[in-house]
Amino acid sequence: MFDDEYNYVKAYQQLISAKESHRTIEEIVVDLQNELRPIKEESLLVHAMRLFVELGNRSSSPLYEHLQSPMRQTLYMVDVYYSIVDRTETVEMDEERWNSIAKLLDEIEMTYFVTVAFPNDGELFHDERDKKVEVSLSTFIGYFGNALIVYEEQTLDRIVRYFKPYDNQIKSWYGFTVDEAIHFFLHVREINNDKLNAIFNPFLNTYSHFANNPDEWQKLTQKFIDRGVEDPREWWFQPELSGLLETMKINPGEIHIHSKKELLNVDIEPNHLQRIIDFFNYDKKSLEGQTIYYADKHYFESNPLIQFGEKCICLDKFMIEGLYFRIDEALQKDSAIGQKYKQYKDDAFEDKVVELFKRFFPEKTKIFTNYCVDGVAENDLFVVYQDTCIIVEIKDCGFRPPFRDPIKAYSRIKRDYENAIQLGYEQCKRVEDVLTAGKDVNILDANNKRRVLYCLKEKNISDVWSIVVTDFKYGQIQTNLGSLLQKEEEALYPWSVCVDDLEALLLLMRKMLKGMAPARFVEFLDYREKLQGRVYCADELEICGWYLCDRDRFKEYADKDITICTTPNMAAVFDAYYHIGLGFKNELDIEYKKHFSLPDYPNHFDLNEMTGLQLIGLNDVEQDENN
Repeated sequence: MFDDEYNYVKAYQQLISAKESHRTIEEIVVDLQNELRPIKEESLLVHAMRLFVELGNRSSSPLYEHLQSPMRQTLYMVDVYYSIVDRTETVEMDEERWNSIAKLLDEIEMTYFVTVAFPNDGELFHDERDKKVEVSLSTFIGYFGNALIVYEEQTLDRIVRYFKPYDNQIKSWYGFTVDEAIHFFLHVREINNDKLNAIFNPFLNTYSHFANNPDEWQKLTQKFIDRGVEDPREWWFQPELSGLLETMKINPGEIHIHSKKELLNVDIEPNHLQRIIDFFNYDKKSLEGQTIYYADKHYFESNPLIQFGEKCICLDKFMIEGLYFRIDEALQKDSAIGQKYKQYKDDAFEDKVVELFKRFFPEKTKIFTNYCVDGVAENDLFVVYQDTCIIVEIKDCGFRPPFRDPIKAYSRIKRDYENAIQLGYEQCKRVEDVLTAGKDVNILDANNKRRVLYCLKEKNISDVWSIVVTDFKYGQIQTNLGSLLQKEEEALYPWSVCVDDLEALLLLMRKMLKGMAPARFVEFLDYREKLQGRVYCADELEICGWYLCDRDRFKEYADKDITICTTPNMAAVFDAYYHIGLGFKNELDIEYKKHFSLPDYPNHFDLNEMTGLQLIGLNDVEQDENN
């Protein structure tokens, strides 16, 4: 998922405004450094942590008024802070200074987007280059404008699945094992959660008690009045509510501030523990004197442990992400084992996808791997559910950061796209053609093409759908295949989806729909195909959530010839169910989640938002449609 509630309407309006007048990145960075220079280190870090902790309240909090991508912008701010050589550290972060900093962070982001969106001195090219700019801009915003986050269980699964066979190599490089690194991550996660619960649970419990029992609140306030305390502003200082007042005084960012003693209080061999800390440690000297560019990889994201005095901050979410990406990169680049690791990882990724489908469909479903239908080509996965055939190609190809030059960026984006989604579609299409040729089809063992695994009768083939599963999220060019996919005009689009989104969808379908889930998944594929070519969406889970929450409306608008812009609140259903247990194997905190209630989430979505007409100031879509 992406930064919560990214406001594309506001971003678009700011983009148009910034087009008329914008400074260079370097000029803005200098101003940002000047604002950050006098701030005390701990004050800056507590504020940064608060931005992470309160992200769920983004829509109503003034903290985020000027930020479109708060997670990525906060990571960037910390890196810029430590690039300043002559920090004076004389003042605390306050509201006025933060607003100035936030506006500069927003200006930097918009300047990047303007550079990509308007390369021709602010004018259109009026030729094929305009389409290239459109593709590059949407990809650039998706890649850099949002911090890409998956569920922690999914990253942990990757680490165990891919790294465990290389544990000895990893230990020789870094001085710790995979299990020890995971143990440390869980330790940090636990102390963060314990502080959160210790500080805020009493407040929430007291608030919930009185909210659900207004008579009790009435009795308590009458007691205050009987004591002579009639001013409601003074009630907070009474013994019964003093704990609430103390909690309200605490900066939420302090949850992530720990003593070194707390950090070291974990059952890991001391030398190995120190190597783990060194691995995650933020080297403050590494960025000094440099100009930090927003589109570059953020050092803080991969090194989320910052030590200052006898204290430290440690972001467990970025810790597990950093562990995965840094070790994965090292293994792939190693001259001795890189190729072997890549092949093993590809095979393990295929196994993961196969497991998802086997867990989702009933036992009587026929599922084939490494199969062949034409006597020549090998294919990945084939599912026969009742009279529906689902062809699945699995691609672990990665995706390189796009260039700022939109024309050059387009060429790179297209090459990466062709190696993953386009190739996967073409492989699916070859199987589609065999299945729709009006003949019985022999499903062959790809390793022994003389061996018939199953004979599929032509009369039992009703619907044929293709899915291309990727390990990486490609953003808008994946959710809307009409922008880049090459296909015959009458051919159906495949559904291309990242494995993390596929897993979340299948888990939630099983949880919400029980035995109806497989049939609804087939229905989803049908209506999802109709949206291709006319949907603007950065996160596939928004489309999936829309279907799960408002199925009838989803089907209605999939059948209409209108362009749809999805909104982030469409995906809120996934986090709501994650709160009570989504269904991951070894799901974290599941013993606590069993006692939680399902939070409210949006289940109806306004068409004005979905058609994107806010971008041009129109708000009467349904009225016009009815006319």
